[in-house]
Amino acid sequence: MTLIHGSMERDNAARTGYNLVDRDQRYNPYSLIQKHEGNELEAQCDYLLQVISDFKLQGRIGFYGQADMGATHMLLSTLADRLENAEVSGEFGESLFTVARETKDAAELADLAELGRRTCLVVGEVQEFLQTHAVRDESLMQADGLPLTIGDVRRFLQFRLQLQGLAEDHSTIFAQGSESAVPHNAGSNDRILQLGQSIIFDIFPRGESGYFHDMTRTWCLAYAPDDVQEAWDHTKALFDKVMAHFQIGTPCRDLQALACDHYESLNHRTLRSHPGTHEGYVHSLGHGIGLDVHEGPSLSLRAGNDTTLQLGHVITVEPGLYYPDPGYGVRIEDAVALDAAGQLQCLSQYPYDLVIPMPKAQAMGPRTVR
Repeated sequence: MTLIHGSMERDNAARTGYNLVDRDQRYNPYSLIQKHEGNELEAQCDYLLQVISDFKLQGRIGFYGQADMGATHMLLSTLADRLENAEVSGEFGESLFTVARETKDAAELADLAELGRRTCLVVGEVQEFLQTHAVRDESLMQADGLPLTIGDVRRFLQFRLQLQGLAEDHSTIFAQGSESAVPHNAGSNDRILQLGQSIIFDIFPRGESGYFHDMTRTWCLAYAPDDVQEAWDHTKALFDKVMAHFQIGTPCRDLQALACDHYESLNHRTLRSHPGTHEGYVHSLGHGIGLDVHEGPSLSLRAGNDTTLQLGHVITVEPGLYYPDPGYGVRIEDAVALDAAGQLQCLSQYPYDLVIPMPKAQAMGPRTVR
């Protein structure tokens, strides 16, 4: 295995144990740009042609990575026109690397478990933060008399994530009421925290190792309206049913079929019964996590999804229901793993309670949220 690296990364490169080539000494990019009078496409093509020649690469040569699609198309098309005894090759959809990343070894599982533990600590701190606030006219209030907003919660969350060595690659979802009815609405920072409205708290931080965790809890502060409670009950029953079927050899698509069967039997729309629906069950049951927060395998009914659950899979299970008109959403999500013994491990060890007690709020009964 040979790694071509920039000179500033030579110490990091040395830790890999690979055969090393210093790009800046052997294929200096500034010299190549000067040679081609500032034409970056020609310089990049020249660089790749030199590498292919130096390492005597022939036949089908695969290219992988992350870059702008248009720029990559231009580069590889130009390169293909100039190759001799070799051809540009690629893979669409599943690739050598995406398949390899679907399963994790023992060290990776241990890292992901620790990441889950620290994420759950932060979730608990956010819950306690909310519970310390007084309530006036069903709104959470700060000590200075101003209402507590989602932006205030987000700032507290970000501080606690930093203390745990966790980072947000994208804004954590903390969406309340009508905003929780759209699965990926992150929540408006100026929205005031209210009792009795559904809050979807979907947190997916990245650890120092580059791996992600992903979990969701749905909360109602002080009390839950009847329709939210019913949707949550339907979702938790499905969540438990899926966990009982989460075994080595189970086709991933069968779990999504089970989810659709469950919700449809309770008169909820699903993507299977109503493709493109905005209400009911509007997404797949889950996805793999690792170096990306969304990677394979997928718990979906997508055509061609013939993956079965395997040792080393780390997957989210996240059933949910969304109703924009009445203005609420619910979702429950854990990251789970199938370890080397084939046992199911839950990496999101946090209570599922829908109703979060508010000690400083007066007792009140459920009411319908409009």
